[in-house]
Amino acid sequence: MIGQAIVAVDKGKVELREVEVPPLGEWDIRIQLEATAVSAGTESHIINTMASAEDPGVLGYAPIGHIEDIGDQAKTLFALGDRVSYFGATRAGVGPGYRCGGHLSHGILNVNPQTRDLLGPDQYCIKLPDGLASEHAAFGGIAAVSSMGATMPGTKPGDKVLVLGGGVIGQFAAQHFRMHGAEVALCDLHTKRLDAARACGADHIIDAAQQDTVEAVREFWPDGADIVSDTTGSYRVVEASVGALKRRGKFVFLGWCKGSDFNLERFHGQNVFEAFFPWTLEPAHVQHSWRMMLQGGLRVDPVISHRGTLDQVSALYNMILTTPEKHVGVVFNWA
Repeated sequence: MIGQAIVAVDKGKVELREVEVPPLGEWDIRIQLEATAVSAGTESHIINTMASAEDPGVLGYAPIGHIEDIGDQAKTLFALGDRVSYFGATRAGVGPGYRCGGHLSHGILNVNPQTRDLLGPDQYCIKLPDGLASEHAAFGGIAAVSSMGATMPGTKPGDKVLVLGGGVIGQFAAQHFRMHGAEVALCDLHTKRLDAARACGADHIIDAAQQDTVEAVREFWPDGADIVSDTTGSYRVVEASVGALKRRGKFVFLGWCKGSDFNLERFHGQNVFEAFFPWTLEPAHVQHSWRMMLQGGLRVDPVISHRGTLDQVSALYNMILTTPEKHVGVVFNWA
């Protein structure tokens, strides 16, 4: 069987390719995709630093689809037509390093409970609740990381929280922190992302292209923020923001900080007592995010700036890689 996949084929290069879909085993399910969201930071890092012509890989994680074929043993857990989400295909049909394997039209997933923890990070397969649109549900995995980031520091009503970065992780982080009762400020350089944060209910907006972040925070919170959450993954942004944090405050690293010369002395000088690194997809947080979407507590539509079809893969990834000011959330329709 031939499927289609969004593949990092070399550094800086993404293509829609035909791939061979592996045969179905007795503990396998085959999922036909309906929608996938782009995790721009993670995927850009893979495309720019890890991809190679010798090791092409299918991008993406936490896709949404329905079961179109099922092995005999897998029928004890799932049924034809079930709508599910999972981290990535067990067998993605291309390359030894499949880079998560989410953007794949027909993914094969092994669901044998003896060999896989189906509720564990990076292995889960969970059914969607009724009534949730596929393009909204596709952001459940990304929102799950944000949910964990708002939960780990013990956010409580009245906390002052600064979110650095208005990409999809930042947009959902700001909303999850507000669900805990926090007062939230979101900071970004780009107008499109600041507008999305306003539409999603952020209490304060900081335009980093026009304002100094620390000075802006101290204007509305003279004592500083109780929690600062970085979603940019930039150590320079982290260092520059420490002055916005209240003494004995908490720092949440929601961005994927790659190798850097980060100056930990900045944290000692600020008396940062706790730091958190919520980098994983816990199924409970995916399901919580879905519930909040259904209840209206987590807004997705303002975050979606682009709805793409498969003939737009090259153009949209070129935009994602070169012009971050033009996009917030990108979702692909695989119908």
